Amino acid sequence: MMRYTLFIILALVQFVLGSCNLNSSKRQAKDSSILIQSVNVVDAISGERQNMNVLITGNKIVELSNKPIDYPEDCIILNGKGKYLIPGLWDAHVHLTFTPDLEQSMFPLFLANGITSIRDTGGLTQLVLPWKQKYLNEPNSSPRVFIAGPLLDGLPNVYDGSPGRPEISVGIGSIEEAKAIVDTLNTLGVDFVKSYEMLRPELFKTIIDRAREHDLFVTGHVPLSVDVLEASDAGLRSMEHMRNLEMAVSSDFDSLLQDRRRMLIEGRDLPGGKLRSQIHAAQRVYSIETFDEKRASEVLGRLAKNGTWQIPTMALLTGGINRLYENEEWKENFQFLPAKVRRSWVEAAEKAQEQESSAMSIAHGEWALMMIQKFQDAKLRILAGTDTPLAYLTPGFSLHKELEILVEGGLEPIEAIESATRLPAEYFNVQDSIGTIDKNMIADLVLLDANPLSDIRNTRKIRAVIRNGNVYNRKALDSLLKVSRLSKPEFFPINRPCLIYFL
Repeated sequence: MMRYTLFIILALVQFVLGSCNLNSSKRQAKDSSILIQSVNVVDAISGERQNMNVLITGNKIVELSNKPIDYPEDCIILNGKGKYLIPGLWDAHVHLTFTPDLEQSMFPLFLANGITSIRDTGGLTQLVLPWKQKYLNEPNSSPRVFIAGPLLDGLPNVYDGSPGRPEISVGIGSIEEAKAIVDTLNTLGVDFVKSYEMLRPELFKTIIDRAREHDLFVTGHVPLSVDVLEASDAGLRSMEHMRNLEMAVSSDFDSLLQDRRRMLIEGRDLPGGKLRSQIHAAQRVYSIETFDEKRASEVLGRLAKNGTWQIPTMALLTGGINRLYENEEWKENFQFLPAKVRRSWVEAAEKAQEQESSAMSIAHGEWALMMIQKFQDAKLRILAGTDTPLAYLTPGFSLHKELEILVEGGLEPIEAIESATRLPAEYFNVQDSIGTIDKNMIADLVLLDANPLSDIRNTRKIRAVIRNGNVYNRKALDSLLKVSRLSKPEFFPINRPCLIYFL
């Protein structure tokens, strides 16, 4: 109760002080114009359109045609011949404040990798609100930010501030507390709410119902005490990491649920993180071994019918298989981290390399890869998210790895691109302004040197990023990567398009 009261006090102080006034107007790009000539345009609605001319004025696309376009006299002309233009990318599962020493470098790393929108899925409100405010004040030099505020967990809660588990959650013990905290989060301006694993069923349902009253939706980990179908039927908007789905698609799903409820009662005096780990260790591998096709078809069909989205975070879940921390090419990305974080990650990666992957992590990764194709077959909607900066997943770079693994799991490259462009926009009901490339859409765009439809890894070959109608050429993107290495980077806004010629 003390932790909950402290959260309310801090959040209200933050709100009253007005340092995060969410009603402040966005600073728009100046009405200069950019014409990208003869570029191949790729998005999830129209597929590939070759040799298109794209005219941007201010922060919007004002014309798109395969014929010559009239343009203003002072227009900047970009030669896009042989290049590919895709919508700005999303990372739909990040934690901006999980690693304080990395916090200031997140925005530069995202933009340098073509990520123009992010979805923060857990952090204390007084810490994440300033990042949303920065985006609102400086849209030309910040990715678009959607926030959940803290994880809403039960007692004992998992991320309670103990070693290795930063304080990004609030433990809730009563229905009154659940209602009050959702009310407060709504007042402070969160975009959605995130539930967590230790919630009791009645608290979980209260959070969903209260959020609905405020026109907020709930995403999260399905609580350990709740069946996946029960959670979806109650109105859970989306599921992160497929968490606890493996238990729900086992032939023994019912007895596994009863065992979890018993373990939660018996272990209520343990720290939340330890209790959760014990339950997963007891049930995960067995659940995977008893996977049942008929039950899986029933569960996934119901999730699709209910519109329960999936954010599988495949780069995270396949960590035991891919072992990115021992991949020298992947570790090159560590050079863009601040020195203190880089040293920590390198040391931790060296220790991890000396250990074999656990049977549980390998089995879980293989099961997760199998489930991606089943999601597609069931017509579930998938968002690309990474959980960065957890598990040595360098912000920005990890999104491109996520897309690669989604394709490995069964998505076509255009479907992987959709999971990081159009679908996240639809998730937040902003698909009329971002997520595809068409007239009157906001100019959040990524210019690539090679075709992502022939090889999804080509999303890494970034020539330029356009954010809110402002161009970051390759030189500017490299400068962002240099900035990201600093412990306290001075992140510069770009208010006018850079003059770029692609020859």
